[in-house]
Amino acid sequence: MSSEKDQAEEFAEQHGVPVAAARQYLEAMDELDGAERRCLAAIFAPVSGPVVELGAGMGEFTQELLERYLKPGQKLYALERLETVAQKLKGKISDARLEVLPSDSRRIPLPDGAAAMVISRVALHDFVSADGDIVAALRDCVRVLSPGGTFLVYDKIVDGFADHERESAEGRMELINCQLAALEGKRCWGLHRLADYVALLGELGLRGIKREVLVRPDMPGYVAHLKQGLEQARPSYLKRWGEGVHAVLDAFGREVDAIPNRALPLAIVWGIKP
Repeated sequence: MSSEKDQAEEFAEQHGVPVAAARQYLEAMDELDGAERRCLAAIFAPVSGPVVELGAGMGEFTQELLERYLKPGQKLYALERLETVAQKLKGKISDARLEVLPSDSRRIPLPDGAAAMVISRVALHDFVSADGDIVAALRDCVRVLSPGGTFLVYDKIVDGFADHERESAEGRMELINCQLAALEGKRCWGLHRLADYVALLGELGLRGIKREVLVRPDMPGYVAHLKQGLEQARPSYLKRWGEGVHAVLDAFGREVDAIPNRALPLAIVWGIKP
């Protein structure tokens, strides 16, 4: 009990919120984590072959896959398109089951039918390309799946919002990804509804599509925390995208305080390759 209290007090101090609000949020997050674990564990249970993770980044979910869901000896290929990030990930996680592949979803360096599952967690809404064609970008994922293999997408959705950019600070924040992509002449897929993810898997030729929606609690102090993080990131954003970053971040700073702090739901959507 004391450790839970310490965690709540630490969160409250870090985010400038009442301890009671912090404790209520952390308890709700524990429930969410439990629901996520039960759903993913059931999906992973019959999967014994290699798993491909899209957009591994610095490996937060990679570590969860290895610790929670993969079986002893089960191979995990973590795809990360940025070479520098891929190299950091290789040095961060030491596990014989893991192989980091510096690649994106369009050109997966694996043979046909090599994987029993392809999984993407909170990555597709950030997908950026020259043409914005998400279906074309994911076709190679289906190629590497074996017949009967599972394609699973786990991402934020905007169901329950009439206008997520005006009704959710998080929804407004995600617009930034689209605006930054536009600065370099590219398109970001952005936030979508549950039906769009179901349709996406259908367009990829998957069958028996199922879905589970997880409701997230609103995070106390989210807006202040977010604004601080974006300001800290401003110099690196400027280096990558140029002076146009100022207009994007300044507009967000002016607007976000008047937008309700409502968390976006999460959807787990999965289908089977015939």
